[in-house]
Amino acid sequence: MHRATCLIAAIVAASAFAASGPPLASAWNIAATGNATSSGDLDFRITPADGSNPVEITVPVIAGASEESVARSIGRALSSQLRRDRYSVQLGENGNILISDPRGQPNFSLELIDSSIENVRVAVQSVTPSAPPTAPMPATPTELPPTPPAGAPPEPANTVPATPPQHNSGNDSDAPGAPASAPPPR
Repeated sequence: MHRATCLIAAIVAASAFAASGPPLASAWNIAATGNATSSGDLDFRITPADGSNPVEITVPVIAGASEESVARSIGRALSSQLRRDRYSVQLGENGNILISDPRGQPNFSLELIDSSIENVRVAVQSVTPSAPPTAPMPATPTELPPTPPAGAPPEPANTVPATPPQHNSGNDSDAPGAPASAPPPR
């Protein structure tokens, strides 16, 4: 009986650990910014969803490296050490790297676990939305108000006039300034 209780406790603890682990996604973006003022390493961890061992990859960076150079180093290290059938690594613009699952499935997590480089910031962000939109899509597309032609005077803001408009319906029994919907005075 004690053995069964320990087994159940171990399963619950393992599932709690898995639930609190990094999120899974089908694509991750790594963005490096800044120029390295010191040499050092960037340490990444890629964890597959299937429970197999995580892959830890160290990317060396030399002092003076620009953000594009840091991005190229990250891209080379990841593409040379990750299986091509499970991961696609692409170098983007302005110091960005995209790592994705070729099948488009949320099959892995990616973390920057350590950085010893001064003046370089590395952001790791999931490209996969974590939740569907909460607002329903409208049945018909929303239309924007028409734009006035070039050179047209700006439309006045919706404000209350300083004095109420004068009401002149030709009926002398109407009180001046009374709204059109007001009954005539008795």
